[in-house]
Amino acid sequence: MYFSSLSAQDVSKQIQESEIVLKRWLELQKLDLRSRDLYSGQIERSSLIIEGIPKYVKRVNPNGVLFRHYVSGNAMPIILSSSQLKTGITPYVIMNPGFSKEVYQDLVGIFLTTPNTPPEKVGLARDPNMNYIDFHLYEGTPVVQIEKEILLIPGRPDLPQWIKSLYLEYQQTGRVDSRYLDDFRRYDIIGAGNPTFMKIKIKSYRLNGKIIKL
Repeated sequence: MYFSSLSAQDVSKQIQESEIVLKRWLELQKLDLRSRDLYSGQIERSSLIIEGIPKYVKRVNPNGVLFRHYVSGNAMPIILSSSQLKTGITPYVIMNPGFSKEVYQDLVGIFLTTPNTPPEKVGLARDPNMNYIDFHLYEGTPVVQIEKEILLIPGRPDLPQWIKSLYLEYQQTGRVDSRYLDDFRRYDIIGAGNPTFMKIKIKSYRLNGKIIKL
């Protein structure tokens, strides 16, 4: 489920939580990026896992800006009823030519774009009828710009259910497969599995090809 009944919070509290994440990012930004290649030694492909925040990521003022968030699956009814978005599980990824990509594991949150940006420009499938919501943010909501058309509300990442179950067991018992230990220790630091929610002011949306203005 996209949201639970326990997720609704006062927007000022949500903004404070996002600011805490942003503060951590700004500290990381002072350090050099670190990377490891999951396919080290394989010439034909590369998958770089990058730790840290690139210098070009910058905070921007969201006041008065109309944002867009593309919506997949069955999340739309819950977003409309709650007027909230939440962080996902996927970080910012750059897909390079060939079998090569860069995964910025710290850049996780609520991804935003603008109404003039088609979904394929932000890493989604080309679909002229993709569902979306257009909205304003509450004053003070932290937003950073990664690329001209890719923006992000800093937040704690969610986790896939299967890894969340393993992580919960680790928290409760201390038992863990050694393959996941480094990741789980990082989750402890960043609060993974306890996603950030953010209230929004919905102005319009498209659902099943039909545009509705509120």
